[in-house]
Amino acid sequence: MDNGNDILIIEDHAIVLLGLSTVLGTCRGIRSISKAQTGKEALELFSTKPFDIVILDVELPDISGFELLAKLRTINPDVSIVFHSMHEEFWIIRQMLNSGADAIVLKSDNVDELRTAVEAIIAGECFYSSRFEDYCKQYEQQVELSDREMEVLSAISSGLKTQEIADKLFVSGNTVEFHRRRILRKLGASNMAELIRKAIEKGYLKL
Repeated sequence: MDNGNDILIIEDHAIVLLGLSTVLGTCRGIRSISKAQTGKEALELFSTKPFDIVILDVELPDISGFELLAKLRTINPDVSIVFHSMHEEFWIIRQMLNSGADAIVLKSDNVDELRTAVEAIIAGECFYSSRFEDYCKQYEQQVELSDREMEVLSAISSGLKTQEIADKLFVSGNTVEFHRRRILRKLGASNMAELIRKAIEKGYLKL
């Protein structure tokens, strides 16, 4: 029995759509690749087949990618979403970052980044392209930690491991790692020791 993943690519430019399907066809663990050029077409396909992974553009002719993501997650909360966008404005970066997408790759990235994103998702991980990570660092160092990030930071400072934090907060290990990466970026830290030091300096933690 083939246990591969079924992918739906949603992209309104035919040439880009063909290119994406060709690239993703080389990924390990793919069973089938379907294509849609509008949100309406995507929803029709999605209602007839339980896709595992969706590659989604932020801007479509009939609906925004963010609205479509919400609709797809309503139908199937477990579907993995990869944003693939040409938009690099900070307000779009912020929206993608907060959208709940499992992976984000920019169209200006090397094509291998999209393949890596899909293979990471198949392996149960999240993925941000290197270029998107750079934008996140610029953006997140300008904003405060959220309540959830403060909870994760507090647990980290107490010496709890990822799964222990996940159990304590009733979330998945992947979610904890997602918040850990965001906290590192927001505080401009590269490791846990530097994270704790900067969190104390900025008043997020007390000695």
